[in-house]
Parts: sequence; C-alpha cells; structure tokens
Amino acid sequence: MPSDQNMKRLTPLKTLSDFVVIGEVGCGKTALMNALLENGNVRRKTQAAEFHQHNVIDTPGEFVGRPAYYGALLSTIVNVTTLVYLQAANKEYFSMPSGLLSVYSNKRVIGVISKADLPDANVSGARRLLKENGIPEPYFVTSVVNNKGIASLRSHLLALQDIPLVTSPSQQQINVA
Repeated sequence: MPSDQNMKRLTPLKTLSDFVVIGEVGCGKTALMNALLENGNVRRKTQAAEFHQHNVIDTPGEFVGRPAYYGALLSTIVNVTTLVYLQAANKEYFSMPSGLLSVYSNKRVIGVISKADLPDANVSGARRLLKENGIPEPYFVTSVVNNKGIASLRSHLLALQDIPLVTSPSQQQINVA
C-alpha cells in the first residue's frame, strides 16, 4: 500500500500557465517570474519578451515605458488570458498609460505590489495607484527577497486556470446552422 508521501508524488503537479508579467523597468518582473516558476535567483535584464513553457511570458519594462514599444506589448499579450501588472511599492506613479491594459476586453488583470521589503516601500500608496488606474482587487503584496506573497499569488494564478474567462456577447462566436 503506497504511503501518503508516495501518493503525493504520484499526483501530477498543476503547472502555472497562460499569463504575462508587465511593469516598468526595474519593478521586479523577472525576479517575480523566477520565484513563481521556481527558477532560482538568476538576476539579469530582460531585453525582449521571454516565452516560457505553457504560455508564460516575461516582458521587458521598455514595453511599458516607451510608446514605440506599445505595439510589441499588445502583440505579446494577445494570446494570453491573464495580465499580471507589477507596481513597485517604492514608486509614486503608475507607469502604464491609461487604457492600455484594457485594449483587449477578454483579459483578466491582476495587480501585484512588488518590492514590499524596501525601506521606502509605500504599500498603501501602491494600492491606491492600482485602484485609481482600474486594476481590480485583490492585490498581491510581494517580496522576492523574503518570499512574501509568492505562494498566494501562485495559488491565485493556478485557481484562475480552472475558471472559464467570460467574454462579452459581442466577442462570443455565433454558430449558424
């Protein structure tokens, strides 16, 4: 008879899938991606969109910070269901242009407050910025330094995979017999 320990190994682990991480340069997108995917602590600058297995995408901050790259951002997010927007807790402004995250109405948007461990972190200010810019709650307060909020965010992303995305009537296909 297999033990509980062995049964756990036989149960397939659910894999994170179908999301893109977006935010300004230096807000911690790649660090968060590495923590979520358990890739270790590899520090580097993302130069182009990085496509991981299962339609998981890490974007460079220039996609948000430079209008010339908005087209690249929109092309990158077209085939994912969930947009994970990072707002650094130590920034006093929202870097995403108004409305850019809602160009495609069939996307879920998740607000993540990164760098919550920094001495100048203002989590309540970051919450306010996310709310004022139309990003719905819940917000996930994270720190990759002390692993704060990573498990909660991972669990939320996994749970969303089981919930069908509701589209507006104009986006639903009409089958004509």
